[in-house]
Amino acid sequence: MGTTLPQPPALRKPVTAPSAGAAAGGSIWQGRPVSTWHGFLDDLRPVDAAPLDSPYVGARAVRDTDLPSLDPGAAPVRVVLTGGAAQLAGPVALGERRGLTIGALDTALRDPGDLAGNARRVVAAYWDAGLADDALLHVRLPSDWSPSAGRALDLLAEVEAVVVALAVADQADGPWVTEVLDRELRVSLVGGDAERAVVLAERHGRSSVVSWLTDDPVTAVTHLEGRP
Repeated sequence: MGTTLPQPPALRKPVTAPSAGAAAGGSIWQGRPVSTWHGFLDDLRPVDAAPLDSPYVGARAVRDTDLPSLDPGAAPVRVVLTGGAAQLAGPVALGERRGLTIGALDTALRDPGDLAGNARRVVAAYWDAGLADDALLHVRLPSDWSPSAGRALDLLAEVEAVVVALAVADQADGPWVTEVLDRELRVSLVGGDAERAVVLAERHGRSSVVSWLTDDPVTAVTHLEGRP
């Protein structure tokens, strides 16, 4: 549909989220079998919070405005952008200067009158950012479904790195997630409580739901303990 976006060679191959890949392998984490929920949680606590030592935690999530305060570490970083949807280059350059491993970018389409055009600019900016081949691009869309949102999803579906970030409260069940999965796009969950997020991930499948962004990963880890 519409204009086909040429993809650079680096994005023609499928990109596997660390959480899905690790879980599928049935590997060992510090002597314990890796469960379905390995790497499911993206930790959005304040930057001065101590890292959580849990197999359920994947990326450390941080807003781009907090990047200067984040100490470099081994965990990949999911950078949540607070500026324009396509303003990726600045935060990426800052993260790299500080020695951070940028595992994902998280941006929101903010032009309801032209979501498809907004999506096109975001994808172009992602390619220009020069990230690793396996870095993900989480894209949030407005809560209300519209034909413009459908055209944006069609464009996003052409890029393997894209994950559509859906709010647990009002997008991760119903028309939104149906439209996303019908296009064979992957999903990440945002906000909400642990019980609801886990139910949705089980319903849609962990191969489709790559992660859950939460500011309360401690409670989430407790909820996940003992689950297969």
